[in-house]
Amino acid sequence: MINLSFIRTFVSLAETGGFSASARALGLSQPTVSQHLRKLEEVLGVRLIERRNTSCSLTAQGAALLPHAMTLLRSAERFAQVAEQQQLTIGCSGNIASYFISPELKAFVDQVCPGLSWRIHTDSNPALLDALRTDAIDVAAMEWPANEDGLQTHFWREEDLVVIAPPGHALVAKDHITFSDLAKLDLIAGESGSGTVSALKRVFGSKAERLQISHQFQSTEAVKSAVKAGLGCSIVLRRAVEDDLVAGKLVQLKFGKRRISKSFHLAASRDLPSSAPALKLISFLKAA
Repeated sequence: MINLSFIRTFVSLAETGGFSASARALGLSQPTVSQHLRKLEEVLGVRLIERRNTSCSLTAQGAALLPHAMTLLRSAERFAQVAEQQQLTIGCSGNIASYFISPELKAFVDQVCPGLSWRIHTDSNPALLDALRTDAIDVAAMEWPANEDGLQTHFWREEDLVVIAPPGHALVAKDHITFSDLAKLDLIAGESGSGTVSALKRVFGSKAERLQISHQFQSTEAVKSAVKAGLGCSIVLRRAVEDDLVAGKLVQLKFGKRRISKSFHLAASRDLPSSAPALKLISFLKAA
């Protein structure tokens, strides 16, 4: 068995670059730090640290094992937090964090887990998958399903997408636009991996490849600012622009009766016990 204290000492040595500094950071004696490292190297059968007079550095094996050691420590921390139900770390795409999760999270804490400490981790959908794999987050709210071994995925909700343009755009006068109109627009895209392209392909099939993406930003708020400035048009979640449409800061180009929408999904580890706050949150959001 590998002692987590030995792992923690190894990571500290890598971060501080010295036995004395590591001892101070960990609140241990220097001989204890040396003992931890020696025992870890004996268990693993590899040399992790090159010792010098006043400093130390990672060996090639140590450098290769460091990311895994840090993942182990994060997993142990999350394990303790979940066991004590102290904190729930929720990974969200930028859109979900900005426009959807807060009211539902407030209701969940009030009704199901009063006093629960929570943290929102915002990242792209592909990065959220990585965070789930390494236990950096407990549950992910994503814009496409996480279909892979070790994870459970649940459909959450379907949200409408709308085509937005700046006030005064030439197509505003039309009752509805056609796909040909849409294909001629200079479209501004949001964060990559958001699932919007997949949503468009479900509606338009291979024709979706004809859409012209002229620019890309990393957030919907930045996209909205660019459209308001007249830099182009975009396809965004309706919830993100409702206030701007009412205020006349943006206009919607209506696409006939054909609905363009995007599905949201919730994902977590398959190994969680039924009492885990992450699974309670998933059940609550699905029922809301």
